[in-house]
Amino acid sequence: MGFLSNLFGGNKEDKALREVFAHINRIIDDEKYQLEIIHPAMKAILEAAPAYDKDPDGTGPFGYTETNPIPVNGPIGQLAYLSRLETVSGQRIMFHRLGAIGNVDVFEAVTFNGGEWFIFFVDFYHPRRSRIAPDGFGFTKELAQFSGFHNFCADFPYDFMDKKASEQESGLSLAYIALSKVTGQIESRVFNRPLAHKAKLELVKSRLSSHQT
Repeated sequence: MGFLSNLFGGNKEDKALREVFAHINRIIDDEKYQLEIIHPAMKAILEAAPAYDKDPDGTGPFGYTETNPIPVNGPIGQLAYLSRLETVSGQRIMFHRLGAIGNVDVFEAVTFNGGEWFIFFVDFYHPRRSRIAPDGFGFTKELAQFSGFHNFCADFPYDFMDKKASEQESGLSLAYIALSKVTGQIESRVFNRPLAHKAKLELVKSRLSSHQT
């Protein structure tokens, strides 16, 4: 709640606005609350699953293969976890969901500056999100407002602004990063997939078991 005090001080006239941002902060940070706002049937499935930072039977690089996916708590947990990732050089990422391989969701990501591209594998059938990051990443110390989507972006990441606007109806729009963080890069068209990433992306797409939506 410290960031709320910095933004609004102690002025009673701002109580309603503080309450709105407190609600948004719960959506971003509170794992128990994230479970409360999903469908009860899905909540029951997630709560019955094991809670761990990494699958003890997982094989391959953590987060970079479907045989060792990142455990998180449902679709909002996906947003919360991935939005916290930060490269060792301090770059956060934008991301979108490509589809799934079996029960594992696949996300494409790019750093805010467009310099690095990634593909992550995430298992959302768990009661909490992992406390560890894939190799090459840590967790941001900033307020980790959402910086991606759990649906497919056909013109990723150039359709980020439109996708954020579409979250208005879901009530999640305020939980997203300010457009100013990426507007310059989007307008400058700095996001170009390297050939090696394109090749990996095509291979992953050929294996998706659910459609891009």
